[in-house]
Amino acid sequence: MEKPQKIIIVNLLYLGDLLFAFPFLRNLRKNLPSTQIDMVVNSAFYEIVKNNPHLDRVYSFDKRWGLKKMREFSRPLGETNYDLGLNIHGSWRSLVLLWLIGPAKKIGFAERGGKILLDKLVFPSRQHMVDVYLEFLKVLNLPVLDNGRLELFIPDQAREEVIGLLNNWGVKKEDILLGLNPGGTWPTKRWSTEGFAHLADLLIGRGFKVVFTGGTEDTKRVEEIIGQMKKKGALAAAGHTSLAGLAALLERCSVVISGDSGPVHVAAAMGTPTIAIFGPSDEEKYKPRGPGHEIVKAEVDCRPCGKHECTDHKCMQEIHPETILQRVEQLLSKDNLEEIEGNSGGI
Repeated sequence: MEKPQKIIIVNLLYLGDLLFAFPFLRNLRKNLPSTQIDMVVNSAFYEIVKNNPHLDRVYSFDKRWGLKKMREFSRPLGETNYDLGLNIHGSWRSLVLLWLIGPAKKIGFAERGGKILLDKLVFPSRQHMVDVYLEFLKVLNLPVLDNGRLELFIPDQAREEVIGLLNNWGVKKEDILLGLNPGGTWPTKRWSTEGFAHLADLLIGRGFKVVFTGGTEDTKRVEEIIGQMKKKGALAAAGHTSLAGLAALLERCSVVISGDSGPVHVAAAMGTPTIAIFGPSDEEKYKPRGPGHEIVKAEVDCRPCGKHECTDHKCMQEIHPETILQRVEQLLSKDNLEEIEGNSGGI
């Protein structure tokens, strides 16, 4: 197909999946430096996308809107006369939205029956989601030009916000700060509060500073975990930062420990080593991208199952704090940190 002059991308996915698409955006821009590339994103994550230099315009879409509001939202975008639209979400909502915007050609993923709204249906392959999104380049007859590393762009004021927060808490520059992110969209992705409490006690006992991260929806869970701890001194940042501020805080951490949720991928995008606890989700598709990341999982036959609910939750119950402590100490070893830095490379 001829190189498009105006592209609109629809991606209403959650934070981690959104970040997995960033290498595709970078490669698309490298291939098409003069093309107008715009994207519609979930309003909950607009703040963390708006500074992406590979996009010309970013539109914030509230997933709670009904059809009437979708039409109102789409009308001015339709007047842009895009010659190509890419749906990299696949839901009916995103398909209808792309159809309402009305680009000349529509390509992308689709749920059952959704292909009637597309000119070309793309079938996702069984590999890491970064590579799944990069396959859109092949559909467009464009080459993959780099290695698919994650990246994230935050303003300086987000880092200043975090410096002020940590100063108020008495965190010194030389302190080794470890981020613990206990939240998760699915209940089954969350490691136990008891596990996080015991792990935090072990880490503080080793002389590390511990900060619990997350959004306002995670504050009660963090309070519960800190209430179960035996040692004092854990910091609770959940609900105290903006989304960009969360990225800056995770950048400041030496290691971030989290389930398979958006913040672990934010940490990876900011260049921070992570320990990702995987239960029902498939680590081959969703593990943090790049060097310096460890996967912790239980060897049980039923995982990965992809279930949002579970009666016994063996895949999480069989993960022990001592195992994660050992991985933290391995990641923080001098030889390992030098290896991570040497493999980080450029984008």
